[in-house]
Amino acid sequence: MKKTFMGAALLALTLLSCGRQLVEKVDLIPQVDEVTIGKGSVSLAHLKTIRTAEGWEAPVGNFVRDVEKAMGTEMRLVEGEASIQLVKKEGLPAEGYTVDISRKGVTISANDVQGACHGLTTLFQLMLGAAEGKLPVLSIQDQPVYGYRGLMLDCSRHFWTVDELKESIDQLAFFKFNTLHLHLTDNQAWRMAVDKYPELVKAGTHYPNYPELSDKYYTKDDLKAVVAYAASRGVEVIPEIDLPGHSTALLAALPELSCKGGKFEAYPEESSWAERKRAGENMVCVGNPKTYEFAADMVDALAEVFPSKYIHFGGDEVPTAVWEKCPKCMALYRQQGMSQPGELQDYFTRKMSELIRSKGKVMIGWDEINDRGAATPEDVLTVWRDNGVKAQLEALERGIPVIMCPQHGCYYDWGYAGNSTRKVYEWNPVLNEGLTDGQKALIKGAQGALWTERVATQDRVEWMLYPRMCALAEVLWTPQEDRDWDNFYQRITAYYPVMKQLGINYYEDDAMNEKEFVPSEEKPALVRNANIDTNIPVNPPYHAEYAFDGKSNTFFWGGSTVGEGHYFQVNLGEPMTVSEVKVITGDSKDYITRADLLLSEDGQAFEKVAEFDELGQAEAKVDARTVRAVKIQVTGPHTCWPIIKEVMLK
Repeated sequence: MKKTFMGAALLALTLLSCGRQLVEKVDLIPQVDEVTIGKGSVSLAHLKTIRTAEGWEAPVGNFVRDVEKAMGTEMRLVEGEASIQLVKKEGLPAEGYTVDISRKGVTISANDVQGACHGLTTLFQLMLGAAEGKLPVLSIQDQPVYGYRGLMLDCSRHFWTVDELKESIDQLAFFKFNTLHLHLTDNQAWRMAVDKYPELVKAGTHYPNYPELSDKYYTKDDLKAVVAYAASRGVEVIPEIDLPGHSTALLAALPELSCKGGKFEAYPEESSWAERKRAGENMVCVGNPKTYEFAADMVDALAEVFPSKYIHFGGDEVPTAVWEKCPKCMALYRQQGMSQPGELQDYFTRKMSELIRSKGKVMIGWDEINDRGAATPEDVLTVWRDNGVKAQLEALERGIPVIMCPQHGCYYDWGYAGNSTRKVYEWNPVLNEGLTDGQKALIKGAQGALWTERVATQDRVEWMLYPRMCALAEVLWTPQEDRDWDNFYQRITAYYPVMKQLGINYYEDDAMNEKEFVPSEEKPALVRNANIDTNIPVNPPYHAEYAFDGKSNTFFWGGSTVGEGHYFQVNLGEPMTVSEVKVITGDSKDYITRADLLLSEDGQAFEKVAEFDELGQAEAKVDARTVRAVKIQVTGPHTCWPIIKEVMLK
């Protein structure tokens, strides 16, 4: 990487009060809690040596590596006096730290490894933004508001190598996140090798029609390496094995765990709906004792690899129709005196909680496991559905801890129009008014979620996460009363060069300063005299007119999958001279890729001027052509509900 510095833009100091010393804010992300600015400065050239506290060698080594990589500066670990000293200090809060910069050097104090990592990260951010290669004399005291600050990354729909996971961990640590939740299994793939069941990754990651996507999984050593790397950066890795639903890949390997038996096949997300065999039978048989033997083996395997106190066992989106026709499941239903089919899942949930607790760990499940009260205060819920208000309140009223991850605010497979950076920043994990202090204490924190149906590269992972994860970092680290969107907006735009320097492929949000698009509150108004003609079913209230209203943060959202023969056409009220045409579709999983962009001078005869690319975009320069109509003609099947943000004519 090139050696570059942000200068004063990043290290801006905002006066808060006057006295014998200046107490100011240092503009970092997330914003630090308390800063005291002194007189003078220290040159980065003097910060060449570092001494670590006992047991904290790993975070120091990471810091040295990062500084040398990003800034081209050589550093040495030494014993005794050093220009940067790391000190263990009793009494500091969990993950809290202090940074003291004087003319003699830097002292970082913490009471745990996570705090040490955060203190070193703050120093690294200060160094990246050092004006003229100098740091101001200052003291920082800092600690997070929430103890759980994380990212859920889907490794099943698309596979991320160990090196790519390490890259994601680096980025999380830089913004002071402390948790990576790995979604390791789903219908699309079973990614974790288990010694006792070698067929899991053989059948669970192999697609006969997609050899280039096949046979990608993590060995036990791979996952241990990821866990160790994350731990050295103060990041805990939580595994998820998704049961009892979302199990097609599992059943491809062990069809005897299904209700009906027979052959199952895992399928990649790139496959069409027609290629997906028995997709509606993706649940294990909860009436089969072998299912619980397998689950116990999985808990053992996870406990061996992951030292985390948590194991996530899924539990979301489990239909009961197959169970209701299964003799084994219905025998269990009658034996247990159940009154509704959903109680079969509750039985499974309680068994999983018992198994996981027997290993001294805590079960996490998606919020559906509390629909009928199967979850207990000994478990943890990941609240995800809709805006999370109802599920949060139901959990807290029963004394169940929650990790907030609602679709509105935390789902980053949604495009930036649906979950804008500003919407994320202004989101608050406390969703319900009138909660007691005890109930608020049960909100452990939150995590972003990136499901990867249409995210197939590491660059795209980062593009979907940043800058939204920067906003979430501050939501979870900084007290709400200290957060200010306008201030953050200035800081995040100043941070773009830093992210570029660190190799983060961030998204330059064209509507970052816009609040959430709520179609019920904003009537669609066409940017010029025109009408829309489309045979894509409309998904009310996301009307077709939003795609030609001159705004990139509003959008048309079609109500079904699309295929050959579907089209979206803008008919102009009068001809227009056009030099460039561009279509912006969704930047989430719901965008069109197999389609042509057509223009017409008379509204009848159309000429193809461009094709949509793999990211759902199309544009063409057309040299002052008279245009009466623009058409998006779909040429192949899509497993998406299409989003079109804007058709632009210049």
